[in-house]
Amino acid sequence: MDNEFYNAFATSSTPAVIAQARNWENETGTTQKPLKLLSIEEYYGWKDIFENWVQANHLRSWECILKKYVLPRTDLQVIKELSEFTNQERNMYKAEKMMISLLQQAIKEDIFILL
Repeated sequence: MDNEFYNAFATSSTPAVIAQARNWENETGTTQKPLKLLSIEEYYGWKDIFENWVQANHLRSWECILKKYVLPRTDLQVIKELSEFTNQERNMYKAEKMMISLLQQAIKEDIFILL
């Protein structure tokens, strides 16, 4: 029965091979997703690799970290509605949200809560 299931998808990958590939992606990342911080003890090694990955793949998002992104305001110092953003403000807002998303993807949930 198990062999029939694997044959139905015409793949030579076993669950062990798939798990190994997933672990490798978590440890190294891919061009689509950052490497994953799986334990707090790995933070200092992970941090440098994560920074390099973000700078190589999402530089504008990294700029939001360096410049400490602040929501755009009107002349009266009221936070603008999203519909009022200029194109540049939209791009920076999107980059900020991307950085948050990357961190959520890259840090295991029980560690993310600690941060």
